[in-house]
Amino acid sequence: MTVQRRLRFAAFMLCFTGLFVGVLYYVHSAFITSWNEKQLRQLAIDTVARTELAIDSATMKMSDVIVNRSTSCATVDPMAMSKALYGSSIMKNMRLETKDGTCWSYDEKNEALEQSIANARHNRTKSPGYSLFSLGFPGWTGLGVRWQYGQDENLTEILATGGLLFAILPEQLRDSALMRLALADGSSFAGYRPERKWSTEGANLVSFDETSAKYPITFSMKIDAAALAQWNQTVSPELAAIAVALGLGFGFLAARGMMRNTSILGELDRALASGQIQPYFQPIFDLEDRKLLGFEMLARWIKPDGTMIPPLAFIPLAESSGRIERLTMELLRQAGDQLGGLLQVQTQLKLTFNVTPDQYLTENFVDTLVSNTTRFNLPHRALVVEVTERQAITDKARAAIVTGKLNDAGMRVAIDDAGTGHNGLSAIHALGANYLKIDKFFVDGVTLDRKSSELVEMLAGLATKFGMIVVAEGIETEEQITALLQLGIREGQGFVYSRPVPAATILAMATKGTVAAVPRRSPSRFLLSA
Repeated sequence: MTVQRRLRFAAFMLCFTGLFVGVLYYVHSAFITSWNEKQLRQLAIDTVARTELAIDSATMKMSDVIVNRSTSCATVDPMAMSKALYGSSIMKNMRLETKDGTCWSYDEKNEALEQSIANARHNRTKSPGYSLFSLGFPGWTGLGVRWQYGQDENLTEILATGGLLFAILPEQLRDSALMRLALADGSSFAGYRPERKWSTEGANLVSFDETSAKYPITFSMKIDAAALAQWNQTVSPELAAIAVALGLGFGFLAARGMMRNTSILGELDRALASGQIQPYFQPIFDLEDRKLLGFEMLARWIKPDGTMIPPLAFIPLAESSGRIERLTMELLRQAGDQLGGLLQVQTQLKLTFNVTPDQYLTENFVDTLVSNTTRFNLPHRALVVEVTERQAITDKARAAIVTGKLNDAGMRVAIDDAGTGHNGLSAIHALGANYLKIDKFFVDGVTLDRKSSELVEMLAGLATKFGMIVVAEGIETEEQITALLQLGIREGQGFVYSRPVPAATILAMATKGTVAAVPRRSPSRFLLSA
């Protein structure tokens, strides 16, 4: 190669690398911006969900105090009122008002609070007799939850809501943000402003708003656009070096990519046809004695070269493209071939699998499932259909009918990811499910803070009242097992037992009945922080 050609080649490589690094930086910046916005949108959703759960808990505890419509200050059980508030950092007081007088859980007189209640503007909820109103006086704001259970009788729960917005923002944004929880009438019941002096006049603020579908509440968050633009955007020297190295090899990768004249949907179809998408199974165990109770079927895409494609890379695609039903049935077919004989013999075991609410509500869902699982050698008594809570059940009446048909066929139904999604307590009541699966989000916190523990206890207690079996997901430590047992939960799954495994491993576990490799430690003491 001549000197001139070498120089031309070097110049080309330099320009090409610079172009690649520039594009990569732009993509990185756009991705980080999109990811940051997604995180803040999720933060808004989670804040509304956390507020809904606090209101749900308040309304449930009211029913423990009012035993009948004739309850008054003379007949109410003071211990029941105190117990309803015990252990909760957000529920501060309870006020009973009837034609015979007014009484509180705690006797201290608070003229400012009484005046705030008297001047309150009530925002009706979807539940008859219930309303919400903001409370406030100098130095304190809160939320009132009122239940009008008779013509002249009402019970009010006083919630201290300041903690709902405490330390939920990333540290880099706390000095450049405003947050507010408000009712439909525009009144605030929780707010956040940075400690530093900050004038928003003329500032470019980016808004993230979320409205509850269950209650007349709205969360509003405003972030300084300049602070948001800088968040997570720093590029380290190591990353820059990697970008340059990748630029040098981009020509080969780009050419190879252009020659691949296939779509990802075509690749997914071929994977389904060739059996590359396979079922893995995560064991479900008795928390006390570690006996194997069953297993949840999960999808794994394993390419011929052994590369495993994570479920999040293809499950949403299968759902959006209408291939999720085909994928589900293919996994059930393989599960029948691999574990159908085991389920026929060990009648105590259950096989759970996920469906979307849209699948669940389709016209021929039950008939198709019954017919196919019969062909697949899967006993109906062993099957549990998990309906995720992360998507809304748009027709709860139809869903209840489907549940009844599945029960008639011998199958059972579970609400998956309980407490994290769009359906809430109404879905637990309307669906008529047999199992309630507590999401890992709540299980992670049972040994860390009392609020998470109480939320889990609330969900588990409600499920038990409805005759449901509670299963805890995502268990990672022995300490979590101890806490869950104390909360009355007896079934669970998670990495503390086993990661999702192939059918051969499940067969070995079923032979033993327990996981001998999981060490049992004495229940450890743990403290729940407020």
